[in-house]
Amino acid sequence: MIRAKDRTIDVYKRVGAEMRLLKSILSKVTVDVSKVLTATETDKIINELDKICLICSKAEENMFKDYPNLSNEYTDVFYGALNCVPRNEVDAEIIETAKRVADELFK
Repeated sequence: MIRAKDRTIDVYKRVGAEMRLLKSILSKVTVDVSKVLTATETDKIINELDKICLICSKAEENMFKDYPNLSNEYTDVFYGALNCVPRNEVDAEIIETAKRVADELFK
């Protein structure tokens, strides 16, 4: 982990976008793979998604500790769908960042 002084809000936004992208992909894969796996096997993927959600919660907690004056809009850094109308400016920024991250994966 990097030092608190190096955890800029831009770092949090980038990581939040990456985590939202990961959760979106894993959610879709979970639904799709459940068609070819048993319920017990699918539950293993769901458990991993739950762990990722806990990681997002901890990262959000750190963000608000590092930046206690952030508005409530910053709860959208780690949470929310990527395929919906943005709820606010922060949400819109994170969605756009997640799209750029996804595009970078295929370059």
